[in-house]
Parts: sequence; structure tokens; C-alpha cells
Amino acid sequence: MANLPPWHLWGGTLNVNLIASGAPFDIIQPQVCRIAYGRPDTWTFLLWTKVMNSPNAPNPGVVQVRWNLTLGIGRSAISINDFVIFLLSPLLPTPGTRLFTTTTADTESRILTDFPAQDIQLNANCIITGGAAPGSVVDLEIGAFFAPKTHNRPEWFRREYSGEEDHGK
Repeated sequence: MANLPPWHLWGGTLNVNLIASGAPFDIIQPQVCRIAYGRPDTWTFLLWTKVMNSPNAPNPGVVQVRWNLTLGIGRSAISINDFVIFLLSPLLPTPGTRLFTTTTADTESRILTDFPAQDIQLNANCIITGGAAPGSVVDLEIGAFFAPKTHNRPEWFRREYSGEEDHGK
């Protein structure tokens, strides 16, 4: 990964294998993205979940993907648990079901489409609940993209493009 442009690290896709054990809930908590941008900016986002495989059991349970976001600027940071929640009802997790969003709501129900940050960490609590039969398996693809609203790099003013930005197709 030597000399990759920084935006190659501004997204992530993971495959998650949820297996119901018979407990009230089973959870997997993977980290999807970690961005250390080096300076504050305003960021946009896209989060998604896709069901790749699910059981044909009479009660496949309820699948949740609860996105947790940690933002930092300078020496300050805030963690926002349940930044976005995807809930797949017992009738869903059918293969091919896809949920995605570029917005969320704050605690006052105002729509949020971007946020300020210098450092970003995103993880997802992937949960199977609702009395899923023990051994039931749900395979998910989860992912996220982040992009700064402005991405002016100082070297661009010197016409230096280390990430081959001038070779776009």
C-alpha cells in the first residue's frame, strides 16, 4: 500500500457472518473505517448494508446494524453510538435486500448530512436478535464511504499530483 492516495482509505467494505446461538442476542463489532485526515474538514458519508445470505427458518430473527461514529478535531473527540441504525425485520433478511443512507437525524430530529472532523472512526454493531433459531446464519456486506466537502491539497497549487488526480477517467 505504499504511496496510495489518501482517499483509498476513506471507505471500507466488510463481510459479516452472524450466527444465532440461542442467546437473547449475538453481536459482532467490526471497525469499518479509520481516517486520520490531518486537518479539519466537513465530511459527507454513505453507509450501507446488504443481505448476502439468510436462513429459510420460520423465525430468522431480527438483524440490526447499528453504526457508531467517533469524530475528533485536535485534542477533542466525541463518540456517537447509534449514529445510524438499519433494522431488518423478521420478514426481510432476504438475500439482495440493501439498505443505504447519506443522512441521519440528530437528537432533535434535524436531518444531518455532514459533520466536521479531522479524525473519523466507524464501527458497526451487527446483531441478530428476536429469537432466531440457534444456528441460523445471516451473511451481510456492510460498508461506508466518506468524502470531504472540500479537498484542496496544498501541493495542487504547485501542480504536483502525488495521487495521480490529474489522470482521472
